[in-house]
Amino acid sequence: MRRILYIANYREGVGGISGQVEMLHNCVNSDPYEADIFSTKGNIAKRVWKFVELIFVTRKYDVLHIHGCSDRGMLPIIYGVIAGKIWRKRIIITYHGGGAEEYFAKHGAFAKRWLCRADKVIVLNGYLEKVFETYNIPCIVIPNIILLPEIKRTHEWDPKAPRFISVRHLRELYNIPCILRAFQQVQQQIPGASLTVLGSGPQLEELQQYVRDNKMKHVSFAGQVPNEEMNRYLADHDIFLSAPRIDNMPVSVLEAMNAGILVISSRVGGVPYMIEHQKTGLLFDINQDATISHQMAEQMLWALNHPKESLKMIEAAHEEVKKYNWNHIREMLLPLYC
Repeated sequence: MRRILYIANYREGVGGISGQVEMLHNCVNSDPYEADIFSTKGNIAKRVWKFVELIFVTRKYDVLHIHGCSDRGMLPIIYGVIAGKIWRKRIIITYHGGGAEEYFAKHGAFAKRWLCRADKVIVLNGYLEKVFETYNIPCIVIPNIILLPEIKRTHEWDPKAPRFISVRHLRELYNIPCILRAFQQVQQQIPGASLTVLGSGPQLEELQQYVRDNKMKHVSFAGQVPNEEMNRYLADHDIFLSAPRIDNMPVSVLEAMNAGILVISSRVGGVPYMIEHQKTGLLFDINQDATISHQMAEQMLWALNHPKESLKMIEAAHEEVKKYNWNHIREMLLPLYC
């Protein structure tokens, strides 16, 4: 039985790269493999000790599957490549992150030096594939995986009382203020609309203060929600809102598509490779900051004013997301471990 070690800045019970590593670990353990996770996350002193620990841990495994991204996300890649080369292990790297274009423009030679030492490099979509082609880094596309439970909708679509939801960390990158401003514009025309904001982060107090200052109604902050409860929240809403300035392949978008709710997102990074405008969701541009929330509000109102078209997009998205399930991904991934 081949043993797989997943290496990442992993933290249990959260989304993003950690969530992907956790799901992948669980899926692979159900196949004829034995898998473990090694986290490189911690303060400076702890990260140094993690490197020493990884050197000794690596020898017990056949394959190192490293998950990294830009900036500090390169650390698992560096650690894993060094450890893998010392023990002559097979090295697979999956590169995440919507900020790859900007990062490679500054540090392309450095990143390429480490990535090209792997036996195989995986990217999640065509957006990252194009970036890697620019720097002559061989790669293959294998998307994120999501679990696809059967989700029962808890209510019917009601354009007069639509339920919007946002599921992102409350930090500048994800542009939650844009969502609040767009919702504010929509609520002026549809007073019965509501918005649930999931997630935690440094902007929480600022966002709550904005809601109070503008006397916005029907806006609730649910905080950090465990992964196992996410589908319940999604099933209780109609439209998923996302407005990041940079993104790659957000799992929350895939989860929303699977849950049968409409996705409205900014057209950035890898998102257009996931959503086809007016086919499987709605997209808006972020070229001019002053008009971002207005463009988002326009898409929200269009969806509510065209319920039949919106329901067709929801159905198409639900079919599209099936290509991200484990049965499909395993056929591409597991041969790389041999």
